[in-house]
Amino acid sequence: MTTVEQDEPRAAVPDEQDARPIDVAQVDADTAWALEIRFDVPDRPTIDVRTLRIAGALNLLVREGLGEENPDFRALHREADGLLKIDTSALTDTQAYDHCRALARIARTFCLVYSRTRRHH
Repeated sequence: MTTVEQDEPRAAVPDEQDARPIDVAQVDADTAWALEIRFDVPDRPTIDVRTLRIAGALNLLVREGLGEENPDFRALHREADGLLKIDTSALTDTQAYDHCRALARIARTFCLVYSRTRRHH
C-alpha cells in the first residue's frame, strides 16, 4: 500500500472558504488509491483519512460551480452532494471503503473538468 502525505487534510466544510488552490496532484493520488483494484479492504483508519481528503477536495470542486449550465453535470453535482452528506461513522468497513470509492469516481470527474478550465484561463 502506498501512503501519500498532505500537510493538512481538508474536511468537507460547506460554509468555510478556503483560499488554497485545489491540489490536483493530491486528488489524483487519493482517487488512484481509492480506485485501485485490490482483494482486501484497507484498514478503517486508512479509509477514513483518504475519505476525508477526497471528500474535502470534492467539496471544494463542487463549490467551484463547474459545469452548472450542463444538465448532465448538474446530475453529478446532485450525486456529489448526496455522497458528501453521508455519515461515514455509521458505515461498516466495507461500506466505508465503497463510499470512498464512490467519492473518488465523482472527484476524478470534477477534477478533470477543473483542470481543463484552469488550462484555458
